[in-house]
Amino acid sequence: MFKNDRVMLKPKSKMRIFVLAVLFITYGLMLIAPPSGQPTVAASANTSLGSNIASDNNGQLNVVGNHIVTGNGKLFIPEGISIYGGLEDSDYNENVANIRAQIIAAAKYWHANTVRLQIAESNLLNNPTPGKTYNEHFLEAIISQVKLIRSLNMAVVLNDQTEFTNNTPSPTTTTVKFWNVLAHTFKNSPYIIFDLFNEPRLNQFLTTSNKFTPHRGFVPFGLPTRKHFTHRYFQASSSTIWNVWKYGGEFNGAEYVGTQTLVNQIRGYGAKNLIWVEGPNEARELPSKKYLIQGSNIEYSIHHPDLNKPSSWAEIGNLAEIAPVVDGEWAQYQSPWTECFSTAYTNAPLYLNYLHAHGVGIIAWSLQAGSLVRGGRFARPSNLNSPNSPVNAADLRIPTHLTSSYDCGHEFGQGVGKLLQNYFARNSAPLN
Repeated sequence: MFKNDRVMLKPKSKMRIFVLAVLFITYGLMLIAPPSGQPTVAASANTSLGSNIASDNNGQLNVVGNHIVTGNGKLFIPEGISIYGGLEDSDYNENVANIRAQIIAAAKYWHANTVRLQIAESNLLNNPTPGKTYNEHFLEAIISQVKLIRSLNMAVVLNDQTEFTNNTPSPTTTTVKFWNVLAHTFKNSPYIIFDLFNEPRLNQFLTTSNKFTPHRGFVPFGLPTRKHFTHRYFQASSSTIWNVWKYGGEFNGAEYVGTQTLVNQIRGYGAKNLIWVEGPNEARELPSKKYLIQGSNIEYSIHHPDLNKPSSWAEIGNLAEIAPVVDGEWAQYQSPWTECFSTAYTNAPLYLNYLHAHGVGIIAWSLQAGSLVRGGRFARPSNLNSPNSPVNAADLRIPTHLTSSYDCGHEFGQGVGKLLQNYFARNSAPLN
């Protein structure tokens, strides 16, 4: 869950998208009974997604060439907000009012057509409800937020996030169980996207000399307010890491599940939802053709590309020529942290132009003071909510700005909020 910048590519010639088949999908209850032996989700008044969502027959997102289109052939480019301090937090119940404010503000003040929810797999699977394989109360919390987002006519991205709970660096059998529950719950639901795993980071076990370091697991005390204090390695992923990323296997003494396995699993449940795939090195890298994921309705997500090196953005542009690409989490704000890029005043607008020219969407992190929202020179963004987090959407409407004095020193306060707010106002197309 990194907060950083995204890139855009050179313009493409306009293309007509011909929809060769019309999808006839019957949407009854959103919570579809799974096959025998799979987790059962109760279709009660508390867990039903509601007919207002299920009735949209044009909401199934499909890959056509290197684009995403809706069931009626309309081009869909995700432009929106990633929620912070929400379902990825073990104390998510304390954050409900602020999360609601972020979602409403995304629609009302930030012109978003998409909201990304980060969800801790351990919150879903630990302390299961008697007779279930998952925590029913937590699943209801997910469904409640999905319903709110959809009622505001925005798409929903469901992302498996482990950094603030069990901190596994890549998918495991727990991840398989997580998607077993969510895939059956939201199977073929309109405008619901599955973002398989937040920022795979096996690279964190490599030193600068490319030697493995022990996996020490999650450290509950002394957790930095911004996880990016610990992000120091930007080397390209090795073929070993790419192979484990795609196919799974043992790495540094632990067993991991491959991205291809997760995709196959979800498709095996009959879920045709659009899937976002994040590459290794904390999603800073996109796969070469050798490591592209097989299957339908796949979009590749990159996080935090280097604003100081516009030439590196070509990785995005090149892949976007053959497959859909999204900047799945981007931020840029003044700070002494590694995600701050000193050339943001000049290069952030160029990056957004690059993305737009190549039809690449962008999800921004996050609606809090010091990141996207104005909060003064001492507003330090955090991954977690606090008792002072705003509970009114209107308090999240005034954006940060970039000025020519932007640097990556010890002050906070400047950010790309206004730049993104204007960008979304121009380019974020409504779903319907």
